[in-house]
Formats: sequence, C-alpha cells, structure tokens
Amino acid sequence: MTQPDIGEYPENWPEIAAKIKQKSGYQCERCGHPHDQNTGHVLTVHHLDRDKSNCAEWNLAALCQRCHLHIQGVVDMRQYFMFEHSDWMTPHVEGYYKEIGK
Repeated sequence: MTQPDIGEYPENWPEIAAKIKQKSGYQCERCGHPHDQNTGHVLTVHHLDRDKSNCAEWNLAALCQRCHLHIQGVVDMRQYFMFEHSDWMTPHVEGYYKEIGK
C-alpha cells in the first residue's frame, strides 16, 4: 500500500511545475505522449514520495494524467525494488537514494 499524501504545495508551485514540464519537453516521462487535452494526456507533475512540500528535482516527474494515476497507486519510494528500473524512473530513484544516503 502506498503512503498517503502529506505536506502542502509551496507558494511558487506553479513556477516549479512549469519548469519540470519544460524540462520534459512537455511530454510524459513515462509514456512519451505529448501534452494533449483532447486525448486525455494532460501533463501534470507528480511528487513521487507523495510529499507536496518536497520539490527536490528527483522527486518531481512530468506525467500525463493517465500515467500519474497509475504511478500514484503503485509507486512507494520507500519500498525496495529488486529489478532494474525503467529508463524514465532511474534518475528519480538515483536521486532518492542519494538523498537518503544509500
């Protein structure tokens, strides 16, 4: 079971989210689909550790709404994953491990 959302968005959240979306080229990091409201691929920014106040770059992923909902339901950054991570997730996990000292 994933952890519940905690924390509050910082005042400059719109600027932070825009930076993450721009860095991804305005496409989903997971499925690669560009931002497109007509197909339901609206680009969002997800806090992988579920803490809205943690805006470390490793923790923020540009995901379409479809991928965001899928990832939100299954990813728990605290849970060890014994298999190789997908290309899009690897830098996020590496940043997490660096922060916690693993």
